[in-house]
Amino acid sequence: MKLVQFADPQPRVGLVAGSEVIDLTQIEIYYNCGGDEVGLEEAVRRLERGASGVRRLDLEALMASRDPGKPHLLKPVSGPPGQPHALRIWLAGVTHADSARLREIEAKQATGGAVNVYEQKYRECAGGGRPELFSKGDPDTVVGHGQALTRPDDTQRLVPETELVSVYGLNKKGRLERLGYTGGNDATDNGIEAANPLNLPQAKNWAGGCASLGPVLVSADEYDDTAVTVSCEILRDGRRAGFKEGKTGQGQLNMPDRLFHMERALFSRLPLPPRHLLVFYWGTPIVFGEKDLAGGLLAGDVVRMNFSGGIGVLENPVVALPVTGQLAGLGK
Repeated sequence: MKLVQFADPQPRVGLVAGSEVIDLTQIEIYYNCGGDEVGLEEAVRRLERGASGVRRLDLEALMASRDPGKPHLLKPVSGPPGQPHALRIWLAGVTHADSARLREIEAKQATGGAVNVYEQKYRECAGGGRPELFSKGDPDTVVGHGQALTRPDDTQRLVPETELVSVYGLNKKGRLERLGYTGGNDATDNGIEAANPLNLPQAKNWAGGCASLGPVLVSADEYDDTAVTVSCEILRDGRRAGFKEGKTGQGQLNMPDRLFHMERALFSRLPLPPRHLLVFYWGTPIVFGEKDLAGGLLAGDVVRMNFSGGIGVLENPVVALPVTGQLAGLGK
């Protein structure tokens, strides 16, 4: 099954049925509707069977809507209202061969030195070592389909990163469940990351919109995560400024035990608390070097990502992050 979250005007959950979305009204199905006991899919089916006079919306219209005053898509997974941090956002890096190789080239070009940290991490992980994992510190900065990614004023080179995303909950037995899959854009300032890998937290985190999720969540029982085809297109002034495609999925990960290698490293140190959800970005098979996207992403660009297996197209415009006057009283 496929699920979406949309605003009308409050957040709601919808079940995708062909070209329509069935309004299930509930915003937190897994924990509030018994999904942690009977499974997400069965909890959704019970809601669907119990609905009378259910409202149906047009999926294409929801996907196209950019008017905040009308029904429009949100990210497909979130914390319940008033509890945004009940959703945790974690990500992996250097998980695909092309990504590791191009990151190494960029770092050497930026520093003029023989940087080998990306190649070293790739080989370490491939040999069963610790993967590169990091967090998006504030889940409110992760936006949904159609919502804006932001570009900070001090950005050196912003790039999109097209990633498969898995979603987790904790069932009544205290065991993790993969609930489903969606698409993600882990936007990154790879200019400052290439200059020094210790800049990674700043390269990955800022206000407004430093990543996106969507458009739909495909339940785990219906999604084949073995081989997933992805693409990323950047539109500038209505014309294609960059395009790449690649392969991700379990078969493309460079480590023993594939996805479980990263899950084990993450959850053994950071167990998921009760009544929390977690989304996990797998790392990108697509890297945009300077020759692929001169100057990186600019304000006014539109990033359009396509994910196979029923996830679909995730699209986000890029806007400038507003500059505040908060520093005015400091540094005197």
